[in-house]
Amino acid sequence: MTNIYRNPENSYSLRSVEVPTDSRMLFISGQTATDKDGNTPSDPDIQADIVYKKIIESLDQAGMTKEDLVKTNVYITDPKYTPSVYKAGQKYNPNSKQAGTLVYVKALASPEVFIEIEAIAAKK
Repeated sequence: MTNIYRNPENSYSLRSVEVPTDSRMLFISGQTATDKDGNTPSDPDIQADIVYKKIIESLDQAGMTKEDLVKTNVYITDPKYTPSVYKAGQKYNPNSKQAGTLVYVKALASPEVFIEIEAIAAKK
Protein backbone atom coordinates (compact mmCIF):
# COMPACT_ATOMS: atom_id res chain seq x y z
CA MET A 1 0.00 0.00 0.00
CA THR A 2 1.32 3.46 -0.85
CA ASN A 3 0.48 6.87 0.60
CA ILE A 4 -3.16 7.77 0.04
CA TYR A 5 -3.65 11.35 -1.18
CA ARG A 6 -7.16 12.72 -0.81
CA ASN A 7 -8.27 15.61 -3.01
CA PRO A 8 -4.81 16.09 -4.57
CA GLU A 9 -6.10 18.26 -7.40
CA ASN A 10 -7.82 20.95 -5.37
CA SER A 11 -6.95 23.45 -2.66
CA TYR A 12 -4.58 22.64 0.16
CA SER A 13 -7.40 23.36 2.62
CA LEU A 14 -9.09 20.11 1.60
CA ARG A 15 -6.03 17.89 1.20
CA SER A 16 -5.05 15.05 3.47
CA VAL A 17 -2.51 12.27 3.20
CA GLU A 18 -2.71 8.89 4.88
CA VAL A 19 0.59 7.09 5.43
CA PRO A 20 0.44 3.28 5.60
CA THR A 21 1.69 1.44 8.65
CA ASP A 22 5.38 0.47 8.55
CA SER A 23 6.30 3.26 6.14
CA ARG A 24 9.75 4.83 6.34
CA MET A 25 9.38 8.43 7.44
CA LEU A 26 11.75 11.27 6.61
CA PHE A 27 11.54 14.56 8.51
CA ILE A 28 13.43 17.34 6.74
CA SER A 29 14.39 20.25 8.97
CA GLY A 30 13.53 23.76 7.86
CA GLN A 31 15.71 24.50 4.84
CA THR A 32 16.94 27.98 4.00
CA ALA A 33 19.12 29.32 1.20
CA THR A 34 22.01 30.03 3.57
CA ASP A 35 25.15 28.21 2.46
CA LYS A 36 27.80 26.55 4.65
CA ASP A 37 29.73 29.86 4.83
CA GLY A 38 26.70 31.75 6.13
CA ASN A 39 25.90 33.53 2.86
CA THR A 40 22.29 34.01 1.77
CA PRO A 41 21.30 35.46 -1.62
CA SER A 42 19.14 38.58 -1.43
CA ASP A 43 16.84 37.54 -4.30
CA PRO A 44 13.70 35.70 -3.11
CA ASP A 45 13.47 33.73 -6.38
CA ILE A 46 16.99 32.41 -5.85
CA GLN A 47 16.28 31.66 -2.19
CA ALA A 48 13.15 29.67 -3.05
CA ASP A 49 15.00 27.77 -5.77
CA ILE A 50 17.84 26.81 -3.42
CA VAL A 51 15.43 25.75 -0.67
CA TYR A 52 13.47 23.44 -2.96
CA LYS A 53 16.70 22.04 -4.40
CA LYS A 54 17.87 21.20 -0.86
CA ILE A 55 14.58 19.40 -0.15
CA ILE A 56 14.89 17.34 -3.33
CA GLU A 57 18.52 16.52 -2.43
CA SER A 58 17.43 15.38 1.05
CA LEU A 59 14.79 13.13 -0.49
CA ASP A 60 17.34 11.70 -2.92
CA GLN A 61 19.81 10.98 -0.13
CA ALA A 62 17.10 8.97 1.63
CA GLY A 63 16.18 7.02 -1.51
CA MET A 64 12.94 8.97 -1.90
CA THR A 65 11.45 11.30 -4.49
CA LYS A 66 9.08 14.26 -4.52
CA GLU A 67 6.30 11.69 -4.96
CA ASP A 68 6.96 10.60 -1.37
CA LEU A 69 6.32 14.05 0.12
CA VAL A 70 3.31 14.04 2.42
CA LYS A 71 3.57 17.45 4.14
CA THR A 72 5.36 20.76 3.72
CA ASN A 73 5.39 23.79 6.00
CA VAL A 74 6.43 26.99 4.26
CA TYR A 75 7.47 30.04 6.27
CA ILE A 76 7.99 33.41 4.58
CA THR A 77 8.63 36.82 6.06
CA ASP A 78 6.49 38.79 3.61
CA PRO A 79 3.49 37.88 1.42
CA LYS A 80 5.32 39.38 -1.58
CA TYR A 81 7.60 36.28 -1.55
CA THR A 82 4.68 33.93 -2.17
CA PRO A 83 5.12 33.98 -5.99
CA SER A 84 8.79 33.01 -5.56
CA VAL A 85 7.78 29.97 -3.52
CA TYR A 86 5.09 28.95 -6.02
CA LYS A 87 7.49 29.37 -8.96
CA ALA A 88 10.17 27.18 -7.36
CA GLY A 89 7.54 24.68 -6.26
CA GLN A 90 6.34 24.31 -9.84
CA LYS A 91 9.92 23.80 -11.01
CA TYR A 92 10.91 21.16 -8.44
CA ASN A 93 7.56 19.67 -7.49
CA PRO A 94 5.05 20.18 -10.31
CA ASN A 95 1.63 18.69 -9.66
CA SER A 96 2.41 18.52 -5.96
CA LYS A 97 -0.17 16.64 -3.97
CA GLN A 98 1.16 16.74 -0.42
CA ALA A 99 -0.65 18.47 2.41
CA GLY A 100 0.80 21.89 3.10
CA THR A 101 0.81 24.98 5.25
CA LEU A 102 1.98 28.49 4.38
CA VAL A 103 2.72 30.84 7.27
CA TYR A 104 3.80 34.47 7.23
CA VAL A 105 6.23 35.13 10.07
CA LYS A 106 7.88 38.25 11.43
CA ALA A 107 11.40 36.84 11.12
CA LEU A 108 13.36 33.66 10.45
CA ALA A 109 16.87 32.53 11.53
CA SER A 110 18.53 35.72 10.30
CA PRO A 111 17.29 38.95 8.69
CA GLU A 112 18.47 37.99 5.19
CA VAL A 113 16.46 34.73 5.21
CA PHE A 114 13.04 35.29 3.64
CA ILE A 115 11.96 31.69 3.02
CA GLU A 116 12.19 28.46 5.01
CA ILE A 117 10.53 25.15 4.20
CA GLU A 118 10.36 21.97 6.24
CA ALA A 119 9.02 18.73 4.83
CA ILE A 120 7.87 15.24 5.72
CA ALA A 121 8.07 12.28 3.35
CA ALA A 122 6.93 8.68 3.70
CA LYS A 123 7.70 5.61 1.65
CA LYS A 124 6.50 2.04 2.04
